[in-house]
Amino acid sequence: MMTIINKQSSGLRLAGESGAPILNYNVPEPTTYSGRTYIEMDFADSNFLPSPSAGAALAAGLAAPQVARMMDASPAGPLDSLELMRRTRLSGERMTTRLAELTEEEVELEARHGRKLAIHRTMTGALSCSFLQEQPSALEQGGTQAYAALLPVDQLLPIDDGGLDDPPLDPEPVKLSVSFTAPAAEASLHGPHTGATVDIRGKASVIQGGGTISSVKVKIGSAPWRQAQLSGSDWLLAGAVITEQGAVTIQADADHSGGLNSYISSRKVNVTLDPAPDRTVPVVKIISPAAGAALAANNGPAANITVQGTASDDRGVQRVELQLDSSTPVLADTTNGYATWSKPLSVPPGIHAIKAYCYDAAGNKSETSLNVSVDATAPTIGITSPQDNAQVAGSYTQGAVIEVTGTAADAGGIKLVELSINDNPVYVPAVEKAPGDWSTWKASLKVDLPGLCVIRARATDHSGNTMQASTQVKVTIMPEVSSRKNRLILVETYRLSSFLADYGAGRTLKTFSLLPGEKSKISIRTYAQKEETMKSASTILDSVTDDIADEFEKSIGSETTNKTGYEESNEYKLEASMGVSWGGWLNASASASTSGATNAAREQLTKNIVSSTQKHVAKASARRDLQINTTSEVKNTSSEETSIVREIENINMSRTLNYVFRQMNQEFITLLHLVDVRVGFFRDEKIEGKPNNYYREVTLPELDSLLHEVVVEDKISDVKNAIMHQLMNIFDYQDRHHAFVEKEPFKDENGQTIPLSEYLRVKKDYTSEYKDEATGTSITVPGIIMAANHHVLRTDGVVVEAVLGQGEALDEYSSSLQAQSVRERELKNDMLQAEVRMKELALQILQSKDEAAAQLYALLNPQPTKEDEEEEQAVLTV
Repeated sequence: MMTIINKQSSGLRLAGESGAPILNYNVPEPTTYSGRTYIEMDFADSNFLPSPSAGAALAAGLAAPQVARMMDASPAGPLDSLELMRRTRLSGERMTTRLAELTEEEVELEARHGRKLAIHRTMTGALSCSFLQEQPSALEQGGTQAYAALLPVDQLLPIDDGGLDDPPLDPEPVKLSVSFTAPAAEASLHGPHTGATVDIRGKASVIQGGGTISSVKVKIGSAPWRQAQLSGSDWLLAGAVITEQGAVTIQADADHSGGLNSYISSRKVNVTLDPAPDRTVPVVKIISPAAGAALAANNGPAANITVQGTASDDRGVQRVELQLDSSTPVLADTTNGYATWSKPLSVPPGIHAIKAYCYDAAGNKSETSLNVSVDATAPTIGITSPQDNAQVAGSYTQGAVIEVTGTAADAGGIKLVELSINDNPVYVPAVEKAPGDWSTWKASLKVDLPGLCVIRARATDHSGNTMQASTQVKVTIMPEVSSRKNRLILVETYRLSSFLADYGAGRTLKTFSLLPGEKSKISIRTYAQKEETMKSASTILDSVTDDIADEFEKSIGSETTNKTGYEESNEYKLEASMGVSWGGWLNASASASTSGATNAAREQLTKNIVSSTQKHVAKASARRDLQINTTSEVKNTSSEETSIVREIENINMSRTLNYVFRQMNQEFITLLHLVDVRVGFFRDEKIEGKPNNYYREVTLPELDSLLHEVVVEDKISDVKNAIMHQLMNIFDYQDRHHAFVEKEPFKDENGQTIPLSEYLRVKKDYTSEYKDEATGTSITVPGIIMAANHHVLRTDGVVVEAVLGQGEALDEYSSSLQAQSVRERELKNDMLQAEVRMKELALQILQSKDEAAAQLYALLNPQPTKEDEEEEQAVLTV
């Protein structure tokens, strides 16, 4: 039941008062979406009965056929996700676009990255999909809970001033003056590259107080202060050399004889210096390969390497050349002026010299060189254990550990031996027999998945030559039974209901003017005219589609802080016909003495949904762009796209007509309200390494049955009281208290209460009222209002206003012609009116049969001749 009462007499203008006509507006339809959140009640495992399925599996033991079935595919591997996708496609149920377009290649790629496919329902009941990262639960990881320590607050002690008397009053302040007489401000100075020489002079004096100027110091740019010669009030720094270029600041500092004060003045000059001759030799370095490096040819004719290096010069490097032994130097490659350079070289076996030469524009040259050696012989390697196709076994939690041994040899020595499994690019290092002795080696490898496993061993000598050997083994993983956690969950159903509020004119789309007598056509193209654009601009406030519901659900998931719980809820909610998860998985204390934990969880849920709604609406509203075009001819660019076309004309003869088009804005009131609550039990367990989760969800009247099934007998009362306490103390968006459940007895056919027949239920026909103080709107919705928000959306509606221009466009002569034209029409109307009166008079004479009056009328109104009729027609035409 939803009731809306709007006491407002006139609509709110969201962007200024306007009585302009609405050119087009498709009134949106208010929407309601439903979603659920899961609040886990934190009960200890000691409150729950053991798992029946786990006990049966342990009692039956681990049979060989069960192990064989596990060899078909690893848990949650590619085959599982693909099979889930295929079965979903065959179900015939409605799917979102994302799920309908999902490919097997994408599912396999996600599975290789450890992400498995999960199918769930959206708010509209359509099937959607997401990929979940496989990881151990918090209990398996031995998760801990961090607690913040309370730190003591320091006390601020009063400061004792020692009882000092007030200081004496200051004497009259001393003021100094210092100024420049040369060089002039902004003077241009020029000199050789060693610096420009200049005499710096000025005046200094005491302009208030006693004493004299004791000294004057001068600072040029960033140079240190220098003492100037002082003679009376004149000072001089002779033969100063300025070595900086550009705008240079010269400062003068005058000091008082009593040390009481000082004063600094400054002046800027512009300095240019001749460039210094280039005598700097450039610098060149070879950074790869290293000096004395042993290079690998791997049984080939030469080692193909890339020589890399750097070069620098104070005025720029012109070129870098590279030479192998005594061959002809070749130009190196660069993209940054030889700051870094490179050149591929083919180096044959043996010892060789690599030289690099660097030149600058002035012809200065530098060089560097190093020697390298090339080893053409690759090492040898073999695997002695395990033998090819050997059988290896391990447990599900520990995996199978494979001990690998082998041999390796090389004339120049082995650098290292590494191993990998099933072409994994990450290699595991082996351990040599003794330091530097790789005649025998060993390594331990861990395998978690059953099936055929290929082991590769790779030996590398000191020159970089490599050789590898391989063997394969068959791995068997023994199954286990493990139970991780039992959970009692408050499954709360929420509705996000949107209601139309006020509307008004928004942003200006286009303005244009029509001159007197001018015509034009306008076309209005909206985001709603193209299916793709309309889809991206749709929101949950004014439309109900599977794809929008799926997008909004994912945006809520991105807001939650408990990512693991949110993704975990996707694993079972489809099988239990559980809808979309809003706010994910929230934890709360099960203490019967307080309801603060569940209310805090609901408050967090509310923040998640409100934040997600605001982002969702803002994103869609930004895409709602309209176009107003003025054209002499309108053509459709697509057979599927249509536009609203209007022809407008300015019939005024002397004034312009100005049009302003503005986009309509629609306000929505969005209420999030709790409408129902159920209780769920979820057992998260694995049997033989595969998930064997159990979930059951019941309504409140069935709560006793569920508790007797899963809770220890002497704990049932405590658990039920804890759940009841949480549901009897719920606080809404205004922190008002609500008792959401009640105990109701059954009644017989006569309406009499049946003894001892009470059952628990959500309060029947429970409603909450929302009042908007600004507009007087009153909305009544079922359940408890947890959040109330206002959202403003752009629409495809257009408001147009026409304003008549104030300036006259006719001169005096044209205005007189127009006045005469109006007078001519008035006279014509008068003539027609007189003719009507004459005909009325003739009718009266006929009715009265007055012959004298008829003769008089005929004398006054003779029959017109043919010439008279033609003349009258010509006048009317003019």
